[in-house]
Amino acid sequence: MMAKAMATERSGLAARARRLRLFVICGVLAGIGGVIGFFSAMFERDGGGFLDGIPAIWAIVASIVTVLAIVIGGWRYHVATDELDRRDSLWASAMAMNVYLLFYACWYFWWKGGVTPEPSHETVFIVTLAALLLAYGYKKIRP
Repeated sequence: MMAKAMATERSGLAARARRLRLFVICGVLAGIGGVIGFFSAMFERDGGGFLDGIPAIWAIVASIVTVLAIVIGGWRYHVATDELDRRDSLWASAMAMNVYLLFYACWYFWWKGGVTPEPSHETVFIVTLAALLLAYGYKKIRP
């Protein structure tokens, strides 16, 4: 009986440690994104729109840091998750891709038909990311 209680306690500690690892990974990635966003806004030329006219060297550095953060952070996240989290992430990614394909295709056709302005890449990205987060949250609430 005592061994079962100790095993349950160990599995609870392992789950908490895994959750903490995931929060740290996501926090570091969010921090890197915040730093890139901060410096991108700081380096903008006067009179430009959002990320309009950032210096070429900063665009290259920000791209390299972003690629490294996504590759290394994605790998670390994959190692820290279990098969159930990966299944939920796969399902949420598929739903987000469906939203992207439908949303962008319709907006593109409407733009070509003169109904709407040209598709905004930032808006498409934010809608796709929101769809991903909502789908993942849905899977976590209702497995």
